[in-house]
Amino acid sequence: MTDHERRPSPSGQARETLRQMVEEAGVGLFEIQLDGRIVFANKAMADLLGFPDVAAVLAARLNTRDIYSDPNDQQATRRIIETEGVVTGRIFKGHRADGSVFWGRETSTPIRDAAGKITGYVGSISDVTDLIQTQQKLAEAEASYRRIFERATEGIYRSTLDGRQLRANPALVRLNGYDSEEEQLEAVKDIATEWYVDPDRRDEFKRLLERDGVVEDFESEIYRHHTRERIWVSENAYLVCDEEGQPLYYEGTVRDVTSSKRAERATQNALERAEAASRAKTDFLAHMSHELRTPLNAILGFSELLLTNAGTFNAERIADYANAVHTSGSYLLDLINDVLDLSRIESGTFAVRSETLSAADCLRRALETMRPLLESKHLSVDEDLDEEVRVRADRRALHQCLLNLLSNAVKFTPAGSALEVALTGTETGQVVFSVRDKGPGVPPPVLERLGEPFVAQDDPQHTKEPGSGLGLAITRSLMERMSGELAVANVTGGGAEARLTLPRD
Repeated sequence: MTDHERRPSPSGQARETLRQMVEEAGVGLFEIQLDGRIVFANKAMADLLGFPDVAAVLAARLNTRDIYSDPNDQQATRRIIETEGVVTGRIFKGHRADGSVFWGRETSTPIRDAAGKITGYVGSISDVTDLIQTQQKLAEAEASYRRIFERATEGIYRSTLDGRQLRANPALVRLNGYDSEEEQLEAVKDIATEWYVDPDRRDEFKRLLERDGVVEDFESEIYRHHTRERIWVSENAYLVCDEEGQPLYYEGTVRDVTSSKRAERATQNALERAEAASRAKTDFLAHMSHELRTPLNAILGFSELLLTNAGTFNAERIADYANAVHTSGSYLLDLINDVLDLSRIESGTFAVRSETLSAADCLRRALETMRPLLESKHLSVDEDLDEEVRVRADRRALHQCLLNLLSNAVKFTPAGSALEVALTGTETGQVVFSVRDKGPGVPPPVLERLGEPFVAQDDPQHTKEPGSGLGLAITRSLMERMSGELAVANVTGGGAEARLTLPRD
């Protein structure tokens, strides 16, 4: 007697209970023959396949190959059963009677005859369409996020609260000079000290995030982490918290704004230059008004006295008045010449042609021109000249610059004293002319602006000679045209030193 023959038959009540369990099961139950034809299905199975009832399923004489979207799935199920003995939770794509698609999870067990030969299969199919579609949407969203993350032109990051970087997209990796995200994450240990030029900038970033939960257009100067090049960036970031509101990390974007910062700085510089030019124009006109009126008033005043009272003046007084008129006229002519020269230099019409010159000869020629003025004040000259130095400069422009320096030194050096004149060549390829006087030095406020038009170092206590302040302005402009530089500094112990630096031949 077989086991089946010995097993007691279920009672009528038990059979009814079993039937109800099968019919009312929440998953589709089936039995199929070895060739794949469905010979049993419950109500859930009929609903899954899109039939109105079980009878319709059986009447349709369905085969599993009519259900599987992929014809190979039928053979795959059979191979799994033959090799593993059971199919457990296999996901497949199927279609219903109306052609609509569903996803099912199949569990199957073989039916064997007394000889152990497989004659069919029984099992269940649960509808997991919603789950699969949700997973597909999540996968699509992940792929979409990945594309945005990898293709974004702005840097995208995630960082810990204490300044370690957790994620960096390719744009941020390139911005920091690295080849891969792994390389950057390995290198960045502390954003505050390694990334921001101002280490306190990270604290301000954190303070705003803790207060507002977000920062927008947070501009900072940073280092490209790998190359250490300094650039400007703008950050947008937010604080990510867990379900209980505890901070987890920061996420945000980084945009390189170096070009716009440079343009902004250039615009600001242009505005400042325009304002400075406007002030310079106003100052120029104010100074010119004063500088022109003073000698003109003297000329008109003394000449009027001569015209109206010449018959009552003796020869000595007439000579004094005529000398005053001549002195004022000469000063006025020099002033006009200086203004015209400065105008030509600033407008670019003063032609400068550099040539190779003997620096010592140029300095001696200027000293010879100044000889009468030096003798009139009984001034000697201490010379320290390097005879071998040759300079690249415009002969006429250099002569005028040297005359301006020497005349200033003579003006402020007490009578009977000495000037110190030196000429040296530097190892860095420059020639330095220096003129040192024995005067009172230059007041610091004036020293800062020497070389600007009408900024003069006149000191009524030490000199009676007038000065317009254009000489050094002309000198500075000429030196710039010859790729040189003018510098004036006070000397410890008294006096001032003016230096011209030009390229050495």
